[in-house]
Amino acid sequence: MSKIEEYIGTLRTEAPAKFEELKDNIKLKNFLKKKEAEAIIEEVEEERKVKVWVIILAIIGVIAIGCLVGYLVYRSRKKPDYLDDFDSDFVDDDEFFEDEE
Repeated sequence: MSKIEEYIGTLRTEAPAKFEELKDNIKLKNFLKKKEAEAIIEEVEEERKVKVWVIILAIIGVIAIGCLVGYLVYRSRKKPDYLDDFDSDFVDDDEFFEDEE
């Protein structure tokens, strides 16, 4: 029985120290997990910022392309009057020279 009593005696003296050590280990693990979680959150926030900029630039690009297409359609539908005047000037000049000969 003396071995059992010695074992119980050592448990009574060492148990509080081991319990405190175990608590400290748990606190340390929780601290490390918290730091890892903060690092992950920072990475996600950085990715979100990048995604926001990509979306903004994509919207600006779509608007610019839409404006370009609208301008090209406008220019293709518009009949330039100055070309008609240019062609009629040559016709008038030919008739003018024919009369003099």
